[in-house]
Amino acid sequence: MGGRALALCLSCACGASCSASHAGGAGGDGGPAEAAARPSYDAGRDFSANANPNGAWRYGYTAGAALVAADFQLDTIAVAGDTISFWHPADGQAAYYPYVAANITGATAVDPTGSWAVRPGEIAMEASPTGQYSVVQLVAPEPGSYRLEADFAGVHTRLSSTDVHVLLGDAALLDAVIDGYGGDPSFRAVEGQSPTATLAMDVAVSPGDVLTFAVGVGPNGTNFNDTTGLVARLTPR
Repeated sequence: MGGRALALCLSCACGASCSASHAGGAGGDGGPAEAAARPSYDAGRDFSANANPNGAWRYGYTAGAALVAADFQLDTIAVAGDTISFWHPADGQAAYYPYVAANITGATAVDPTGSWAVRPGEIAMEASPTGQYSVVQLVAPEPGSYRLEADFAGVHTRLSSTDVHVLLGDAALLDAVIDGYGGDPSFRAVEGQSPTATLAMDVAVSPGDVLTFAVGVGPNGTNFNDTTGLVARLTPR
């Protein structure tokens, strides 16, 4: 899916691609100097176990098994580790899933059970047994055009089987299935029918627009061995 270019607008009723005259309506398109003044966003680089929301980022899950941006629930329990830190819905084993985690080191990190590994700058996500999505969201603080890049990969040694999504509001930018292992090959050989999924496109956002990155249970309907990695970046255009 690399190389797609699309300007999406959520401030009108078009619900899809806007015309050339409308696409610039989000503002923030003042050329290279204006773009350089706006910050970039990187889910792994910006990750924090100290605050949620964390600047423009927030970590959580869906209240039910439907993926709707407004159904987002905020994680409340952080577990800071030496190599991998986690966000969970609440305290206790029953509220372990869905989780959002991140490698906070400069080298590939393996989870405490030795079952999965995440590369530097990579988020790890897993849905709940009841079908709730693991969700990372970015809430745009200002208008502008960005290059959006999102890379999902199965990172569980027993081969992840998940559905992965990127949404702007409730408009789908990516819907894909992860089936296999596509993570660091030094941890395990790459394997599977679709071990990775990639999105690369231009987006125009207005303040308050929500970009959602989500991982579900996949076609088999379970979250067993489903840890899925995400690298997500927005670069000003």
